[in-house]
Amino acid sequence: MTLMPVLLKNGLIDGSFCGGRGDCGRCVVQFLKGAPLPTGLERSRLEPEELRQGFRLSCVTRPKADCTIKIVAAEEKETPIVTEVNLLSESNDLSGQWNNLSENQKSSAMKSDEQAYTDSENELKKSSVISKNEVDVIKIAKIDEKAGTKKSGRYIIAVDLGTTTIAMQLRAAATGAVADTYCEINPQRRYGTDVLARIQASVEGHGEELRRLVCEVILRGLGQFEETLQKKTDGDAGNILCICIAGNTAMEHLLLGLDVSSLGRAPFVPVEKGLQHITAARLFAGMENLPENMYITGRVFAGLPVYVAPCMSAFVGGDIVAGLYALGQFACGMAGDSKKQGNVDAEDAGLFGDEQTENGTAPARHAILLIDLGTNGEMVITDGQRMIATATAAGPAFEGDGKMMGTDRIALTAQLLRRGILDETGLLAEPYFTEGVRIEGVKEVSVKGLQRKNERYFNQKDIRGLQMAKAAIRAGVEILWEEMGRFEIEKVFLAGGFGYYLDVEAAVAIGLLPSYMKGRVEAVGNTSLAGAYELGRDLCEKRLDAAALEERICLAESVNLAETERFEGLYLKYMNLEEN
Repeated sequence: MTLMPVLLKNGLIDGSFCGGRGDCGRCVVQFLKGAPLPTGLERSRLEPEELRQGFRLSCVTRPKADCTIKIVAAEEKETPIVTEVNLLSESNDLSGQWNNLSENQKSSAMKSDEQAYTDSENELKKSSVISKNEVDVIKIAKIDEKAGTKKSGRYIIAVDLGTTTIAMQLRAAATGAVADTYCEINPQRRYGTDVLARIQASVEGHGEELRRLVCEVILRGLGQFEETLQKKTDGDAGNILCICIAGNTAMEHLLLGLDVSSLGRAPFVPVEKGLQHITAARLFAGMENLPENMYITGRVFAGLPVYVAPCMSAFVGGDIVAGLYALGQFACGMAGDSKKQGNVDAEDAGLFGDEQTENGTAPARHAILLIDLGTNGEMVITDGQRMIATATAAGPAFEGDGKMMGTDRIALTAQLLRRGILDETGLLAEPYFTEGVRIEGVKEVSVKGLQRKNERYFNQKDIRGLQMAKAAIRAGVEILWEEMGRFEIEKVFLAGGFGYYLDVEAAVAIGLLPSYMKGRVEAVGNTSLAGAYELGRDLCEKRLDAAALEERICLAESVNLAETERFEGLYLKYMNLEEN
């Protein structure tokens, strides 16, 4: 056994960014007594003087005798969690729309709230996977929607289940106003920063632990929201209509306790892609050994309906579906007007208008592109009719590795290019090629008089990682554009924290985005969170035809870049760091 599992089990380290492959150096420890001989990997990762001082990588070192160690944890750059969203629908006065409804319309909306609870109860009674104990818990915590709480005070809990971060919001069902927000770094990262590392961890027997870690985050968020409701209203959990969760396919599978082994090998087929409708009791099943406060929270919310957003493929998940829903790209999934979804009208928004031709009016050959960049770069292009999606592994280059944010990497790379310190092939000039570019001051860790420098550098390895990630993304964008018929891309929406903080000029300067996209890029923030709210609201209020939504998703085309002949050539073409 390596040292890392012992440290993880006892909460002494937070894990590694590389999933235990020895690449990130985040799990370094110092042996004060009983140091084992260094492995070949450690000899290549650590300096000879560090090895002599007893420094080892806990993910690969295997103690042979009793030992004394010191944890050497470098300070990490704080990861910002974006919850803001900038959508066309946000410009609408939703509260004004509610106030303008007739009493009959308001009454109908209230009845739909009550119906959501009735449907949930009926589903629970028919379910064969809920144990008797869980049914008893739900009976104890049964929500009484007739307890006098105001229907206009109903709430939706939206959850963006990200690989790196988890964000939750308590939002008013009628207006979308945010009543409270809860965010955490995803604690699953102790098993690696990317989904493939976590899939491997699950296959190796850590699946239940991975599920428990996320469930605990959600329960902490629910506990905070419960306190918020007690302060803001006279009600309790009965004010909440549902929880709606959106995440990538692997994160949703791990949360639901599904087998993820098929996501880590060809042909990459998910166990389940459709919309999931369960109860909170089912979600938290098997969590009996939780701390008392979490267990009580679970009992309070046990009967709450939980929706998990549907996925497109193994690597284009519910977070992208939710984002597209928030952007109004699943209009056919709505009951009623087929042109509208919620508050977004595609024609009014000017995304897909008509153009005049010699033969009269014809549909404009325009498309929009949604890009969500993280450890897994997901992209979808649509012209309002066809929808084509793809994804490519980007690794930690866009998320950061504790030294600096992914957007900082791009800004720094563009700056180094401008200053001539870095050439277009990605080579640093001396002395930076050998030493790297220092990004923070020198810090030292002292252990019984021994010193270990903790300098942080942006080095050649970091630049190569960024080049490979940006080449894959750029190649994916071009292949989607070609598959769509080379329609003009009228708008590019950048979703998530990466897009929110991205310097578009820097992204164009290094070739991550084509130069023609200047002026067409819009950072839309956390569309996964916004879409989770809208999905939850529309499902509860019966405004969404779930079957039609899933049919639309099934019609979406998926491109496997690894099987596309053009990908390798485009990947090599866009490896250079230059505007094009």
